[in-house]
Amino acid sequence: MRQGSLAIGSPKSPGATPLVVAHRGAWGLAPQNSLAAFEEAVQLGCDAVELDVRRTLDGRVVVVHDARAGVRPIAKLTHEQVQSRPRHRHLPALEAVLDLIAGRIGVDVELKEDGYVEQAMAIVKRRLAPEQYVVTSFRDSVLPTVKRTAPAARTGLLLNPNRQLGQLPRRLADTRVDFVAPHARLARAGLLGWATARELPCWVWTVNDRRALRLLGRDPRVAAVITDRPDRALRQRSTPSIAA
Repeated sequence: MRQGSLAIGSPKSPGATPLVVAHRGAWGLAPQNSLAAFEEAVQLGCDAVELDVRRTLDGRVVVVHDARAGVRPIAKLTHEQVQSRPRHRHLPALEAVLDLIAGRIGVDVELKEDGYVEQAMAIVKRRLAPEQYVVTSFRDSVLPTVKRTAPAARTGLLLNPNRQLGQLPRRLADTRVDFVAPHARLARAGLLGWATARELPCWVWTVNDRRALRLLGRDPRVAAVITDRPDRALRQRSTPSIAA
């Protein structure tokens, strides 16, 4: 882990390379969003991990991406019932993940739904200092609640390439986020320049191919690359650029 990598909630220093954020952990061998995947990201030397948060029927805040386990919503199943499904047997509670990695790596907490923000943030605040995490969401209603619950938290609005960007100025005014997290397709379509002109850092997802990692990993407008291939991103970052 490079020096200062835990300060992921701070603005990017001039000349600093983008953070490497392991999307759902480093899950080449381990299941995604599992304790083993997060531990692997720590061992690789990533700057941060991204994890997805939902709540089960019995009120457990858990780390899982999919909204459903089979045909049934995660929100309609208990934690034990979800873990009984083969695909989700490694499903950890949020507190278990943070107990494992707190103080060892930065954390990007993606809140997938509304309705449990205060509960999730209570778990986060007990284990992480504000500079050790950020909170992201696609849902505009979630992010102001995060700010009310944890005023020192830095928040980011996730941007889907399929949603109209004409509403973006209003959404930014409503959510008052500290940064934007655009899909890589939007980064290629000019959003980086738009955001930089408004002094908004960009966390770009999900950046996997070698060319994109090379270009975005050296772009001064990019604060972080979120990737399923953190091993590849770290190798790209350690390879000196060749002057033209």
